[in-house]
Amino acid sequence: MATEGQDGGESTAPTNGLELVEHIRKIAARNARADLTDEKQLLLFMQSWWSKIYNRPLKDPLLQTYTLEELLYEFYDKIERNLAEGERKNKEEVQVEEAKEQEVLDWIDEEERKEAENTKKPLDPTKDPENIKWMEEQIKAAKAQFGDDFGEDLELNFDEKR
Repeated sequence: MATEGQDGGESTAPTNGLELVEHIRKIAARNARADLTDEKQLLLFMQSWWSKIYNRPLKDPLLQTYTLEELLYEFYDKIERNLAEGERKNKEEVQVEEAKEQEVLDWIDEEERKEAENTKKPLDPTKDPENIKWMEEQIKAAKAQFGDDFGEDLELNFDEKR
């Protein structure tokens, strides 16, 4: 008895059950490894892919309504959407890393600014508020001891040169 195989080629059907199983396995193996050089093999591949993705049988009535173009679109649409999602995630990861890096750079700038502030040339001792207070206390104590005119001849403007 001659039957048509899944790949369209004519084959001789085996007579017993084990031969039939082996024959079907060989057809499936040949179709699974077939070059996708013709439209029929491409359609078989796409139907197999669809069946696997949606966990539906190859004889599913819905699958039978799809054209090759529709199956190809679903196939490439899934691939492209996965790639786009990966690109979005990668972009988000890059943005997070850049934000962390900027935070570190900002921290470094702030620390360098603080360090530069602390290493500025020392304050003129004659302008230091603590020194001025001490000097005024000393003059007050000396006036109490030596009279109110003590220090009147002192020049308090140290910036001027004589």
